[in-house]
Amino acid sequence: MPPTAGWYSAAASSLRLLTEDDSVWEGPTWDDCTNIFCLRPDYIDLSYFFILLITNVLNCLIALAHLWLVGKRVLCSRPPAVSLCEMGVSVVVPCYLPNEQDIILGTIDHMLTQLNYPGDITVYVVYNTPHPLPIERELRELAGRTHSPRRKLVVLEAVGSHSKAENLNLVLESVADPYVALYDADHRPDPRSLSMMMQEMLRYRCEAVQGSTYIRDLEGSALGSLVNAEFFVTHFIYFPAMQQLSGTGYFGGSNALWRTETLRRYGFDSAMHCEDVDVSARAILDGYRIRFLPTARSGELAPAGTSALAKQRLRWFVGWEQVTHKYYRKVFASGLTIPRKVGFCYLFHLRWVLLFAALMGAVVNPIITSPFVYPLPTWSISIQCCVYTAVALYVFVAGLGLCFVLQHEPRNPLGWLWVVVFFVLGWLYVGLHFTLQTVAFVKVVSGNLGEWTVTERSSTGVERQASGVGAPGKPAVRGSSGGGSAALQSLQEPLLSPP
Repeated sequence: MPPTAGWYSAAASSLRLLTEDDSVWEGPTWDDCTNIFCLRPDYIDLSYFFILLITNVLNCLIALAHLWLVGKRVLCSRPPAVSLCEMGVSVVVPCYLPNEQDIILGTIDHMLTQLNYPGDITVYVVYNTPHPLPIERELRELAGRTHSPRRKLVVLEAVGSHSKAENLNLVLESVADPYVALYDADHRPDPRSLSMMMQEMLRYRCEAVQGSTYIRDLEGSALGSLVNAEFFVTHFIYFPAMQQLSGTGYFGGSNALWRTETLRRYGFDSAMHCEDVDVSARAILDGYRIRFLPTARSGELAPAGTSALAKQRLRWFVGWEQVTHKYYRKVFASGLTIPRKVGFCYLFHLRWVLLFAALMGAVVNPIITSPFVYPLPTWSISIQCCVYTAVALYVFVAGLGLCFVLQHEPRNPLGWLWVVVFFVLGWLYVGLHFTLQTVAFVKVVSGNLGEWTVTERSSTGVERQASGVGAPGKPAVRGSSGGGSAALQSLQEPLLSPP
């Protein structure tokens, strides 16, 4: 793929005229080839142009979607606020106690005292444990206390449960409120986030609203800061664009609000590594919509090191691959409109194509057009225009991300820097994700999925890699709720203070 003149000089040096035995010219020999395909550079140039054009179009969809969103935000007036009418909400916190026993009390305290919501809130803590723990007695005592008049705590033990999905299915049978919010045990939602999700649900009449997450325990951790920047970019940049392109969002497992009847009807499949993505796919196939709301934020703990992070992401990729294989054909037989089918395919079927396009744009093309291989100025004008356009749109997306972080985190200059670092290291991010996606694909195709492992969090301080244990089958229930007089001294004041 060097300049075209190089090939012609090689061809001229190897040109053989007709001889006495009527031999004819056979073109350049292998030693004269200037590329691995031994093709004319203009053929290589034209072929690479079409490859680059297709990958750039796919990569630029995010930027084009945001150009549309920015234009709509400038030209269209914001929808009016919606009254919450003090509707009751159940807040469900599933947990696996050996892994999360050190943080669950703080989570309960936060849910009961820090959520600024005008209606009644019933907090359901549903847990499973392979063996009795002292924290169980504390949880029962806490559930027996009287809290604020509009706040109630219910603690349920899912006896025999061995997965988060089983815990959730169990507690959904007990939920009486028309809306249910789901949070992981390490989450601390922002005070207004629940109210914001409820307003979004009522305004757009959707079935679920998915908020965003951030890392709340940075403490000088470079890994946590980088993951935090990734979360910000994905929730504020990529997910809204994805929603614009596909016509819907999806449920990410935590910090989300659902209509209770809808979620109870679908339930969770414990055989799936990402039961949240699975229930999203089923709901979308039935015509329901899920909306992203990045400004409804919740803080979670960072994974405890690169190993925990890699295992977490691999589980996510395996879960997405499972769902893609499970519903690969069902979307075409569904009753969705053609635009909704295209949107579903964009979320699931085109994941590999989009990831490959990202790999081409972020890794392969910069190497090929670098000064050390085939410098960009030696390529045709059309290819140069493709490259410069792709770079310009990537810079636009990066600039948009920086504007958003300045807007939503104005007093966090270190956070601005990490967002810039994330965009600079985009090639590494894409390469790692492509690798993990390949491993996930092999695992799903071969059927060697491995065990579902709990993500070790940075604040636990101890390695607790374990999967939920218990006999298969429907878990039994042991639980308690408000009414008693026992107290936990360490949480007494916060829990009795008004929300």
